[in-house]
Order: sequence, then structure tokens, then C-alpha cells
Amino acid sequence: MTGVMQRLIIVILTWLSCFYLPAALAQAPSAATPAAPRTASPHGALYQVSDGRHTLLLFGTIHVGAADFYPLEPGLTQALAEAPVLALELDPGNIGALQAAVRRHGLYPAGQRFQDQVDPALAQRTLAALQRYQIPLASIEAMRPWMLAMALTVQAYEQHGYRSALAVDSYLAEAVRQHGARVVELESAERQMGIFSRLDATQQAQFLKDSLDELDDDDLTRKLDRLVDAWRHADSAGFATALKELQDDDSFSNRFTREALLEQRNPGLADGIASLLRETDKAVAAIGILHLVGPEGVPALLARKGLTIRQLY
Repeated sequence: MTGVMQRLIIVILTWLSCFYLPAALAQAPSAATPAAPRTASPHGALYQVSDGRHTLLLFGTIHVGAADFYPLEPGLTQALAEAPVLALELDPGNIGALQAAVRRHGLYPAGQRFQDQVDPALAQRTLAALQRYQIPLASIEAMRPWMLAMALTVQAYEQHGYRSALAVDSYLAEAVRQHGARVVELESAERQMGIFSRLDATQQAQFLKDSLDELDDDDLTRKLDRLVDAWRHADSAGFATALKELQDDDSFSNRFTREALLEQRNPGLADGIASLLRETDKAVAAIGILHLVGPEGVPALLARKGLTIRQLY
């Protein structure tokens, strides 16, 4: 797996939760709809966290979905039915905050277009990609290059059968709201999108170019399927392999992903989860799966705080 593809998979499937929200809300998977009878096997990863007084379940998600992701396995389903609080990176219902963050960080000022902000060759490649994925130019030309890269990648995943409308986070939020539980945010759309504001114009253009290169890769679907299948089968070794491949590639894109999108965010996520555990018993927290992996992952950080961590699957 190339470094850029590893970066894109992490960003879309396990990091940029704010990007999928409009589609997810329009057609969110229903936790109330009876599913066809089948044995619900473990997906993702699930940890039990305890401080000796309260316990909390920590679940690893991806931010797109497919119909066969559901129902979730019975233990997690029961925990969601009893949880007083669900903590997510972002609340799928907080659309106002998302829209404000998009305007601030993802769009050019009125009257500016990406075609005029990047070099002509990159602009032409982007226009060709928009046509290939049947994305209307008028709906996207005000986007900054990093957000264009995300939009194109999401559309490629949609064409391959992965639906932002079936995002795991939206399913979880609906499940707990059915019995009146609260959904709280561990971060915010402003914080998540603000990370990309650290990239200057040249770096954003490189991010877009790298993304276009990978979208032209014939192995795109195989690489994507490999990580999604690891989530489908609760394959911890597969997640560890994905993280190691990211760490072994020292390109700009991978350093940005590893440092800004994972390592620098993990302590804040761990702090939020530890705070929730102190205040509430039987809560559930759900974050992107690669935040749970490795010696700097959230479970490891929680253990350093003196909490008891047990991986259930």
C-alpha cells in the first residue's frame, strides 16, 4: 500500500468524521429497523475501560458503511441500549457547527475558485476527475484543494459501494437517541477542519495532486477493501499493519497524517474519554479505529492514566 493511499484511507474512514455528516443525516441507517436474521459478528474493535468505580465501552469505527455492517454484535447493541451517554468525535446532528467550519476552513472567499488558485495542469486534472465522478462543478469550485481531495475520494468510495449514508457513527447516535440518551462530542468540526488550515497553499495543492494520483491507481479498490475488511472482521493485526505502513513512509502526506491527524489528536480524545468515565457509568465512546492502535493510541494513553483496559475483541 502506498503512503498516500494509506493517508487517504485513514482520513476518510477513520478520521474526517465531519466530512460525511450531510449525507449521513439525509439517509442515516436506522437502528430501529429490524434486520434480516443472521449472526451478528464483531466489527471494528471494542475495549472495556474501568476506573474501579465506573466502566465504559470504547468502540473503533469507520466513517462510511455498507448494509452488511448491521446489526452490530449483541454485546455492543445491548450496551448502546443501556448507555446514558454516547461520546463521538462529532455529533452527527450538529449541522450548524459543521456548516460554519466548512465556510471557515474548507471554502475560498466569495468570488474565488480553485481553478484560479492552483496551477493550470492541476486544475485540468481536477476538472477531469470531477467529470469522471459526475460531480457538478458549480457545487464544488469554491472548495479549497484539501477539501476537493476529500470530496473526490468520498465519491470514489461511494462508487465502489461504501456509503457515507450508512456511516457507523450515525447508526450509533440513532441507537442511543431512541431511548433518550445524550450524544456528546469529544472534539468539534471547527477543530477537525482547522487542522487543514495549517497547510499552506503549496501543501494543499500537493495534497490534491497526491489524491488524484491515487484515484488513478488501478489498485485503489483492493487497498480500500483490505482495510474495510479488517474492520468487518475485527482484525486487530490488520489495523496494526495499516498503522505500521503509515509510520514507515516518511513523505509529507504521511507525516501530516501521522502527526496532525492521529498522534496530536489522541491525547485530547483520551482526556475526553477519561473525563466521561469519571462522571458517568456504562457510557459508550466511539472513535476512528486507528486512534485505538499502537503505543500512542487512545487505549495505551488511557492505561497510562491508571485506568484498567481490556480488549474484548
